[in-house]
Amino acid sequence: MNTHDTAPVSAPPSGPPRSVRKPSARGAGLRARALVLRALAAASVVAAVSAPFASALAAAPSAAGIDLVVDGASWTLDPEAVRAAVGRELGGPVTLSPSATAGRPTLVLRGEPDGRVTLTYSSTDGRHIGRTIDVPEDPDRAAEAISLLAGNLVRDEAAELAAALGKRPPEDPAASPTPPAAGEPKPPGQAAGSAWSARSARAARSASAARSAKAAPPEPPPCALPGATTVRFGADVVPFVGSSSFTGTNVVRRYSLNLVGGYTAGVTGLELGAGVNISSSFMCGAQLSGGANLALGPARGAQLTAGLNLAMSLRGAQVGPINVVTGPVDGVQGGVLNVAGPVDGVQGGAVNVAAGSVAGAQLGLVNVAVGESTDVQVSLLNAAVSKSTDAQISLANVAAGESTGTQIGLVNVATGKVRGAQIGLVNYADESPLSLGLLNIVRNGRLDVDVWALESGIVMAGLKHGSEHFHNIYGVGVRLLGDRPLVTYALGLGGRITFGERAFLDLDALGYSLHDPSSSFEPGAVLAQARALLGLRLAPEFAIFGGPSYNVAFGDTPEDARLSPYGSIPLRLGDSDAQRAWPGVVLGVEVL
Repeated sequence: MNTHDTAPVSAPPSGPPRSVRKPSARGAGLRARALVLRALAAASVVAAVSAPFASALAAAPSAAGIDLVVDGASWTLDPEAVRAAVGRELGGPVTLSPSATAGRPTLVLRGEPDGRVTLTYSSTDGRHIGRTIDVPEDPDRAAEAISLLAGNLVRDEAAELAAALGKRPPEDPAASPTPPAAGEPKPPGQAAGSAWSARSARAARSASAARSAKAAPPEPPPCALPGATTVRFGADVVPFVGSSSFTGTNVVRRYSLNLVGGYTAGVTGLELGAGVNISSSFMCGAQLSGGANLALGPARGAQLTAGLNLAMSLRGAQVGPINVVTGPVDGVQGGVLNVAGPVDGVQGGAVNVAAGSVAGAQLGLVNVAVGESTDVQVSLLNAAVSKSTDAQISLANVAAGESTGTQIGLVNVATGKVRGAQIGLVNYADESPLSLGLLNIVRNGRLDVDVWALESGIVMAGLKHGSEHFHNIYGVGVRLLGDRPLVTYALGLGGRITFGERAFLDLDALGYSLHDPSSSFEPGAVLAQARALLGLRLAPEFAIFGGPSYNVAFGDTPEDARLSPYGSIPLRLGDSDAQRAWPGVVLGVEVL
């Protein structure tokens, strides 16, 4: 309704005539309608521009927080440090969880074989997004880079950040985050150019911060607890009785003194206790006690006790009879029993257990390592259930994994491939280039049946087995020359050099024991032999071989040592001890 046309108008009689006033009222009405239309158009524009931000706010994690699942990430990463960094980036609570929970916003961190990490975000509305990036080697800088990526994943802005963090160039390096031209369709989720530019600006700032984090020096470990009160000194007689009775337990102490026991949120200096020291969140500095040091969070520094040291992760040292770290260790554990997750350092004690990679050494009576890789184990018994094991030195070594470096001990067992050598009394491996011992078993190695004869009338049959280049020889036979036959046993070691597929050269050292079956089977003579045999393969499974040898016979009498049919060099002749030497020849056949 146009009120200007119907409302009575009070005007002095001298005013303009009605014919003049009516057009003016009609123009005012038109102007009012135009203002209303402009207001509606402005409201539509504001709604369109605000729509993406309203969607982003609706998709953001609720105040209840977000879950973080660490699934096989690099052992250098401290899950607690990553959780704290992500919480700071998102500005809300982040909870470490063993697995994803339906209906909860969740970040899943997974390590990749090439040293990268993949972070995936699952929102409550079913949206999934993930990116794979390279992270710095320093654990603190790596946690910061992951937190930046987490913030961008939650806001769905990780593409630009992933390209900046990755050491490998992106697939399309020419692409740049420029807004779409006027008239072109906008990407999904982008309503206006201003909204798109704001998102790109945030991603660019995050990428720049990530680059700065990679170039910046390592940050100190987190030694603060948001919301906690920091005091210079605190003391307890027993937990919750002492200064904690007045200040509460959500306190970080610079210096802490406990009699029977004490309980505080954290320590950033020195804590002394005759009984038990308990820190519920972290320990940065040193804990010394007569009974136990319990850090129910990360420990940065040293824990020394006459009883038990416990921490969720350790960067520093634990010294005590029993040392336990449920997470990674970057430092030293020294005690009777040491238990840890991944170890980057040294474990020294009677029993050492590392439930993760060992980048360093385990020194003790018994060492057990379960993880991706194990460097060095030195003890009476070593057991490594690792994909890769470098060196084991002990009385008994067991490596269950894809590859093993070197094992030195009385008994060496490798269920995978040996890259270096096995040196011991008994050696077993799936594959091995060098196994030296009295009994060597290489499951995927060579196994040949040999028959050979010597110039001294000894005819032997036996097994030659081992790796591609080294083998053991076991044989049994008889000496046909002489006034009576003698049963002969042989044991030897040798190496093989191959010339193509048809020729080979064996260099062997053997010992023969000759026994008279008519005289209680007592050994009558011993023959030591070194030989060089050239072999020719006439068929894939059949070869002939032959070559010179040098022989030394040891007998109880000069007659027992006289095994050569054409004379020998007397090295020593006595009534009860005789030694003779001579050159000889060996001829034989080999069946694969």
